[in-house]
Amino acid sequence: MDTREKIILACEQLTIKNALGFSRLSMEELAKAAGLSKRTIYRHFASKEDLFEATIDKVTDEIIARNLRLSDSKDINTIIAGALQNISYLINPQFLADLSHHYPMLWQKIDQIRQKKIDRLIDHLLVSSKLRLRVDSGIFKTSLLTAMSEILSPEFILKSGMSFEQVGLEFLNMFIFGAVEPLSNTKQEASLANLTELKVNLADEQNG
Repeated sequence: MDTREKIILACEQLTIKNALGFSRLSMEELAKAAGLSKRTIYRHFASKEDLFEATIDKVTDEIIARNLRLSDSKDINTIIAGALQNISYLINPQFLADLSHHYPMLWQKIDQIRQKKIDRLIDHLLVSSKLRLRVDSGIFKTSLLTAMSEILSPEFILKSGMSFEQVGLEFLNMFIFGAVEPLSNTKQEASLANLTELKVNLADEQNG
């Protein structure tokens, strides 16, 4: 293992595995964990941001690789749960707060990585789960990526009060299985009755 890799591993251990987050990491702590001097660290990384970006690159590459290996499973629910579990390693509450308040550019980096590799991941998941797209694949992937950028973002997740896994599960369930389902006959009849009544009331207001 070379010196650069040793620094990145120490950064991953402190910021992600130990959930310290980037904003609370001092270079003194990092140097001690890596068994190196601060001067050595700055010879390999011009700034903390450069180091954090390299750490995110490493972790996201590993997450993508693990998600691709989920293709061994034939069950879409197993694939979804496994993918979310893999991603949640990186997306902890402190990490989300850091990205939202201190390092928004790093989230853009993650988003760019996600967009570059999502095509391959989606193709694997669709093949392995035996699902068939009912719409054009380009429309599906573009819609998915656009929605992911908004929903699976630090700001939305922090505001929602839910964990990343909860938001991700709701999002993927909606995107793959749909957001609505048919009502039972009784509920459907009641809904139609309410809709009819609403239309009548609106018509009365307009005529009155």
